[in-house]
Amino acid sequence: MFAGNAPASTVRFELDSAPLDSAGGVEVANPEPSQDVAKRHFDVNQIAPLGSHWREIYELQRELKWFWTTYAKGHWVLLEPVAIREAFQSPEIFSSVSEVAAEPDPSYTWIPTNVDPPEHVKYRQILNSWFAPKAVDALTPSAASWCETLVERIRPQGRCEFMSEFASLYPAGVFLASLGLPASDLGKMVNWVRTIFDNLRHPDLAHKLSAAMGEVRGYFSTAIAEREEAPLDPALDFISHLLRSEVDGRLLSVDEILNMCVVLVMAGVETTTGQLGYMFHHLAANPDDRHRLIAQPELIPRAVEEFLRAHPIVLPGRKVTRDVEFHGCPMRKGDMVMLPIPAVNRSNETVSQPDEVVLDRPELNRHIAFGLGAHRCLGIHLARRELATALRTWHEVIPDYSVDEAETLVERGGLLGLVRLPLVWS
Repeated sequence: MFAGNAPASTVRFELDSAPLDSAGGVEVANPEPSQDVAKRHFDVNQIAPLGSHWREIYELQRELKWFWTTYAKGHWVLLEPVAIREAFQSPEIFSSVSEVAAEPDPSYTWIPTNVDPPEHVKYRQILNSWFAPKAVDALTPSAASWCETLVERIRPQGRCEFMSEFASLYPAGVFLASLGLPASDLGKMVNWVRTIFDNLRHPDLAHKLSAAMGEVRGYFSTAIAEREEAPLDPALDFISHLLRSEVDGRLLSVDEILNMCVVLVMAGVETTTGQLGYMFHHLAANPDDRHRLIAQPELIPRAVEEFLRAHPIVLPGRKVTRDVEFHGCPMRKGDMVMLPIPAVNRSNETVSQPDEVVLDRPELNRHIAFGLGAHRCLGIHLARRELATALRTWHEVIPDYSVDEAETLVERGGLLGLVRLPLVWS
């Protein structure tokens, strides 16, 4: 289990062991702060009307720069954009050993997600080449073909439930292709991912989450064993690549490889699904923007950046490594802190008219949809390409569509995303 400055060889995928601090002791969540500080009950994990989570953060931001939420075990929430940016880039103060603000002592260590610098970079170097621009360029033709297949499949229906019939399937298929995994595994991969994220923040449904996670681990355990028996081309097969990779002069352990594969499932599919949902909802509800993108496809890359800014879906956490007063907030060692990306992306300090989508926004778009610092999203190039490909391909086949107003739209909390998006066209 990775802890503090432990050597890389100690990083293990352990779901049942108690988390340790750098001195080897079991950590306990700190009690509510004794100071007279602003406190709110802030729970971002509930299903709510479309846009509610962003509005709640905005309303809090108008009143406060930071506060302590009494939700779950309690944690700080930063709201000032400059403070959030600085925190992301200060791993010596804000550790990634836990990235869920309401979960201070996780019983797992994801690699490289929960590994702090300098050990973190050793694992990122193994992964970086697989998701670099050159690798994304090579993957793009198959991703575009898969996207076109899906759109052509649903076009004759005249309607679809976008989230389940496109937004979940498209990135999952690209994910399988990017790792060299069989396309025939698409259905079960989509089901596992949806089950995991639908139940990620609900203790009473933890058994469903555990079952899905167990199936994902079993899937990759089998794949790893098969590659050990008969390795494939490491330039084309991700697991074979990992089996040949080294950290500190030693080969990665099976535990580490399994861990990395599961992390990619957690991080590489549902985030893109969420972005697709918000992006296509906007275009369905705003035909002028949709028609403009169709008439000026050269705007698509800029539009993708604007959609990423306007639709922030990640609310990451960090763990405080020492007592510190950070931008006036009296944090203690062991406290958890939420760094809500919407508080930066949808702030007047970042852009003017932050709640509006401006496809060709003239000002510098300083969004942090992919985070900042050492843990900036590994799949940044792939995600951008997937979103741009979806915009281009969908509108070549289905240029005019709208939201079926018969259904009230709601969004899931935790990792924000539309639960359903019914679209219709003639």
